[in-house]
Amino acid sequence: MKLLNLLMWVVQFGFSILFPTVFFLILAVWLQNKFSLGVWIIIVLGILGVLTSVSTTRSCLKSLRKAADEVSGRNPPPVAFNDHK
Repeated sequence: MKLLNLLMWVVQFGFSILFPTVFFLILAVWLQNKFSLGVWIIIVLGILGVLTSVSTTRSCLKSLRKAADEVSGRNPPPVAFNDHK
């Protein structure tokens, strides 16, 4: 069951990479056709989509790493009061 949970995270990771960029590009093409804007709207929203993808990918990777550590049991033990540096 835990491996299925990790598989869900991998699918979420792929979705977080593709969806923002595709969404912003589709929005840019629609805005260009609707309001007769230039190519600049595709460039601006394309860059915004890529930046959003990078941001969501970073947060998804952090969550994926945390979930993988919990499954593998590699969490370091908590620091006791007298053991800290």
